[in-house]
Amino acid sequence: MKRKIGLALASGLALLVAGCASQSSSGAGAGSTAPATTETARNFNLAVKCPGVHWEKTHGWSNQQIMQQESLEESDIPACEQWVQAQPKGYVPPPPPGTPVAAKAPSTGGAPAPAPQ
Repeated sequence: MKRKIGLALASGLALLVAGCASQSSSGAGAGSTAPATTETARNFNLAVKCPGVHWEKTHGWSNQQIMQQESLEESDIPACEQWVQAQPKGYVPPPPPGTPVAAKAPSTGGAPAPAPQ
């Protein structure tokens, strides 16, 4: 029984590695999508970093400190401040493209679940 489980796990791992290898090599040949991908990546990076930049600015950090901490250019700092102001309260940026979406938990409306009887 242990051999069967070990074999199943090893097979699954081999398939996972093979699948990851085929995914990473499939996008490398498409040269025409590079500018759009770069812009999307930049927008995603700003969406992730801008809340942190805003927090650092409100806590008195200098632009030099922010650029060093967040690996941003100085022109991105005012863009981040504008981006943060444009977001609705409680905004959470979406996951990057290609990330599997987690299943949503059932909403209880803030009420605790009833105790089983």
